[in-house]
Amino acid sequence: MIKNNNVDRTTPDVVKIVETSSEGVHSTNLSRMAIGFVLKGRKLIYHNDTSVQVSEGEVFMLDAGVHYEENIGEGEPFEQIVFYVSAADLQRIIISLNSNYGVSCDSAHRCEACRRSNFVVCPPSAELYDFFMGVNQSFRRSDLRRNEIGGRIKLTELIYLIVAGEDGCLRRKIVAGADVVNGQFAKEIYNNVFNDVSIEMLARKTNRSLTSFKKEFRRQFDVPPHKWFIDQRLQRAKVLLMSTNMTISEIGVECAFTNISHFIKLFKQRFDDTPASMRRKSRVEREMVG
Repeated sequence: MIKNNNVDRTTPDVVKIVETSSEGVHSTNLSRMAIGFVLKGRKLIYHNDTSVQVSEGEVFMLDAGVHYEENIGEGEPFEQIVFYVSAADLQRIIISLNSNYGVSCDSAHRCEACRRSNFVVCPPSAELYDFFMGVNQSFRRSDLRRNEIGGRIKLTELIYLIVAGEDGCLRRKIVAGADVVNGQFAKEIYNNVFNDVSIEMLARKTNRSLTSFKKEFRRQFDVPPHKWFIDQRLQRAKVLLMSTNMTISEIGVECAFTNISHFIKLFKQRFDDTPASMRRKSRVEREMVG
């Protein structure tokens, strides 16, 4: 079964992650936004039908929700530093930067990548690069995770460097992430991606009428709720299919498809191939590479 990592409020604000061996593709369920930096190796983020690489020395940002990642060392352990920040903490930091220091915390940047992706990958500015290297030195001297005040100061510094820097995808995502109301709405959606829950129930959970819920959902996710949920579940099914030995039926159930025949039909419509055929082709390709 694919490894699941849950990151909630009990996880420290800043961590250094070292993986001595590749664990393959794993899913990460984030309750908070993650802003990270790859120190050694490379990271693959799987999204829709493609994978995006985060190379050594690059910055990435993941929205709250479920992500599929693979961390790969290049002959040595994979290392990354990750800051976790909630919408409420982000809002607090941005308001403080604006009111106390006059930092303009807005963004005029607009592009399809921002609108359609729940993550950002980009090269860091010189200031951001120096910041992360400095944080790494702090971890070498002491365990920054156990220094809550120090971690929060570093988090504020990180947000400042992003919002005070060049406008782009990263800055826009950070500014948008400070919207607590929208953040809570999105969190409720992501928490129920793989649960057998109706749209009507989700509307009640977010304190909205069905019409208001659908309108807000489309504003935030750019597609109707039913289409988005089906696509998210099929994407997870594809990852499980190619990275585990779970049966087709087990994968269907894991991804909230109670009718396996319907699951196979939807999968074929989405990927133009059946689950069994895709798994067979994937195994042949891996054997050829191996």
